[in-house]
Amino acid sequence: MLIPKTKKEVWLNRVRVWLPPVFVVVAIILRKPEWNLWCVPLVLLGESLRTWAAGHLIKDETLTVGGPYAYVRNPLYVGSLLNTVGFLAILGDWRLAAIFLALAVAIYVPTVKQEEDYLRRMHGEAFDEYRRRVPGIVPRLTPARLDVDGARDSRFEWKWVWENDEHKTWVAFAAALCLFGARGAL
Repeated sequence: MLIPKTKKEVWLNRVRVWLPPVFVVVAIILRKPEWNLWCVPLVLLGESLRTWAAGHLIKDETLTVGGPYAYVRNPLYVGSLLNTVGFLAILGDWRLAAIFLALAVAIYVPTVKQEEDYLRRMHGEAFDEYRRRVPGIVPRLTPARLDVDGARDSRFEWKWVWENDEHKTWVAFAAALCLFGARGAL
């Protein structure tokens, strides 16, 4: 049964979605990239984690506990943090990276709390057991095995990557690199 999200949940979700790309664009405008290319794998790792997570996630229907969700409850957020910090490190501006990290914590902490409240309303005890066994941000070294009613041990499907709009993040990734290149040429 789908439970409607509150206005605050919808607002936090919008801010959370737009914070990283807006921050990267502003950073590119403010600073010419230094091309710290050792940071590109960090960006790729973050986006790969997001893609892996999106390929397992069926939003608002089941509690997904497979794939990256067996290691960490918020793999999409971990991926977003890695992406954005990687982009800011490519720029070579550690002050901007620190400001972003502070803003991200200020937005993601209440967002995670709101989402966990929503998941608790949707999935009850299954979510409580999942929350007890899987950390929120720092991943486990081994996957948690959960066999509780209402939880879905998923398998990766490209269909869900597309339905969860993760392909748009890859497009944004390519656009940001083009912006970096254009800014670097100026």
